[in-house]
Amino acid sequence: MSTQENLFLRSRLTTSDEARALQELLALEPIPNASETEPDEYGLRGPARTVDGVVGYLIQPNHHTVPDPGPEDRQAIDGYPVQIDIWLGRSGVTQPAEARAVFDRLVRERPETPMLLCHDLDVLIAAYRPGRAVQEFAAGTTIDAPDIDQWRDWVEG
Repeated sequence: MSTQENLFLRSRLTTSDEARALQELLALEPIPNASETEPDEYGLRGPARTVDGVVGYLIQPNHHTVPDPGPEDRQAIDGYPVQIDIWLGRSGVTQPAEARAVFDRLVRERPETPMLLCHDLDVLIAAYRPGRAVQEFAAGTTIDAPDIDQWRDWVEG
């Protein structure tokens, strides 16, 4: 099974508006015949930034949150309503670099928007909060409650 990189945004924009904003910012195009997507899911694609290739994006609501989670169910992504999955149909080495390039660009272009960079809905790579520098996390830091002491001060919500 392939892995994906994930961005989570704490944005006031709707998912469709986020898709449009990402499309304009990164010069992306809609994925034709995205008939498998659900309502409020938007498939986009565009040129890779670090290698020769095409990167796919799926912009959707974050469905991984639990309403009013107990302490053992908290996740770093709980306060982030927009999820952007990013994949590159080649090696796992370049895909994280592509996602990081997008994350860094969004931090520069949208400094008012808190965001997280994750690997495969599990490992927390970096977090950004307005007015603060980007926080890098130690390898293996997960988005889950057992690692809350690592990320509590760096996530919104």
